[in-house]
Amino acid sequence: MSETVLILRASKWEMTDEKTGEIRKGCTVHYINDYQVETASAVGDAPMKVQATDDVFHEVKEFKAPGIYEINTRTKPGKEGQATVVMVQATFKRPFRLSQEA
Repeated sequence: MSETVLILRASKWEMTDEKTGEIRKGCTVHYINDYQVETASAVGDAPMKVQATDDVFHEVKEFKAPGIYEINTRTKPGKEGQATVVMVQATFKRPFRLSQEA
């Protein structure tokens, strides 16, 4: 699936699996898209968090965040076969900056 989003942050992580001792590595991306549901108790956009590939991390590292990116996502089997969304591509479109108004 392809969509235009505001990537807020991309971060790499590394940890040791307590059961197997295996070193696990990955990347997490926080972003906002144009989907917004207003309810009686919530207004505004809630950032989403997804796993991402190393290619995505390097694209965001090169062009910085926050920024507007065209992304592609895929699903993969997760725990107990439940679908997990993974960001597999991010193409930089333009920077995003909050302007300070007086």
